[in-house]
Amino acid sequence: MSTLSIDQIIETLPECAANTDQEPGDLREFLSSFIAAGGVDFGLSESSSSIAAQSQIIRSVAENCVSSAFVVWSHRMTTEYIDRWATQSVRTKYLPELLSGSRIGSTALATALADKSGKELLPITFTETKDESGASAYSISGVIPWASNLYDDTLVVFAARNETTEERVIFAAVLGDHEGVTVKPAADLLALNATASGTVRFDGLALTDANVLTRDVNLFLGQMRPRFLVLQSSFCLGLVRASLTATAGANGLAPFAADVEEFTAELERLSAKLERLAATLETYPAPGNGHAPLEFLKLRLGAAELAQAVSRVELATVGGRGYYTASATSRRIRESLFLSVQAPTEGSLRWEISQLTSAA
Repeated sequence: MSTLSIDQIIETLPECAANTDQEPGDLREFLSSFIAAGGVDFGLSESSSSIAAQSQIIRSVAENCVSSAFVVWSHRMTTEYIDRWATQSVRTKYLPELLSGSRIGSTALATALADKSGKELLPITFTETKDESGASAYSISGVIPWASNLYDDTLVVFAARNETTEERVIFAAVLGDHEGVTVKPAADLLALNATASGTVRFDGLALTDANVLTRDVNLFLGQMRPRFLVLQSSFCLGLVRASLTATAGANGLAPFAADVEEFTAELERLSAKLERLAATLETYPAPGNGHAPLEFLKLRLGAAELAQAVSRVELATVGGRGYYTASATSRRIRESLFLSVQAPTEGSLRWEISQLTSAA
């Protein structure tokens, strides 16, 4: 395991980004080293540092490689779920492993977010039976359409729905420890081939009460989503910063000077908003029950839209050399496109914002 500091690992990322983008490797070695260096420790229940500090670290990673920032984010959120919501026995078992990097975490809550927004019904279902002592056994079926950091020993957090009662439950499980699980790796992704992403199918996955994080899904989402969205917005803005830096040194900048000035002002505005919203999360739990506050949703959507606009202008200013697959400009364009499909997707964000706005 690497003994480099967080800053030293971030300094290695430009070379890592090129290799990650061009070769079908994986980011586990980077992720484990980054975690071991303390890269995901900020803003947890026993941390003396705030979620704002974690936000800045993820943003710094994204300035060099969004794929790396994305896998850090996925692991960091899983760590928070276990830290804040797991029973003491589950927390004792998994939290030290997640904080040391010996076990990787994957947040697989895209379907839960779409379900809560009213856009799509949660496709993962469960049945529940009780024994004479009152302990429950769960049989889970359905598909997680997309999850990342999918290694054999990954701890995955996901939601399922009881078709009879319509109850939602948040589960955590090491999928490699159970039968009834099939993982189909995703291939030929844009800029994300090294993220160990794929589809997970459950066919009668058997879990117990020990795998239940919470049955109060509304409260879980209400308290987790603001933190979730702040850290996502951080890597969106990290990409914006990197793209603007590349644009500033391009020979073809002059015709786009007004656009770059506007983008820079918008980056400053969104960065200030991110800092302000992150500061509201210093005291846990954050307010909310189910839906994230509207400002957090708008921040995430605005940061993603800005990243896509800036990367397009970067290509226009850099010119033909930015169109080569191996160029950093090309990679940033592909990274920016991912922001439209990462949960919550652009469609889900727009849908939920419209629903909350009309209900106000």
